[in-house]
Amino acid sequence: MNDSSDDGTHIPAGRKAAPGTVEDEQIIWSAGPGQVVNLHVYLIAAIVAGIPGVYAPWPWAGVALVPVAIAGFYAWSVQSIRYALTNERLRKTWGILTRRGEEVELYRVEDTNPTAPLLYRLCGRGNVEVLSTDRSADSLTLRAIKDYETVRNTIRDRVEAMRRAKGVRLVE
Repeated sequence: MNDSSDDGTHIPAGRKAAPGTVEDEQIIWSAGPGQVVNLHVYLIAAIVAGIPGVYAPWPWAGVALVPVAIAGFYAWSVQSIRYALTNERLRKTWGILTRRGEEVELYRVEDTNPTAPLLYRLCGRGNVEVLSTDRSADSLTLRAIKDYETVRNTIRDRVEAMRRAKGVRLVE
């Protein structure tokens, strides 16, 4: 379940990272959304590509590659999305040519809401919406992730641990 990789930052031997720094963070969970989020695109592409691919004369059969290329781009864009839960924050990164990202400090998380549409449940996936007090990212939705209930509970546990560590209390 731990899908961490070396990001090039390391601490020399004999030195310890300062608490709260990026070097001190540990990846607890990392994953990406499932391709089920684009199932409608793949079905439409298959139908649209099948018609000229089967019924058109040979030179026009190449037109069938256009919807296949579009579906491939959608698949690539979903594959580029990564979610990571560290001991201090929740991150979402995405982008094919330009990588972008959002992150929410765990001690700022107010609530988590799981949702699982029928199609996602059939594929063993669901969404987790994370609501926070952060002005720049007041909500972050983890779409079509496996074991969404387990991930939600892990986020909640880490939020409580981070609040205790920072001495933060939620006032309603």
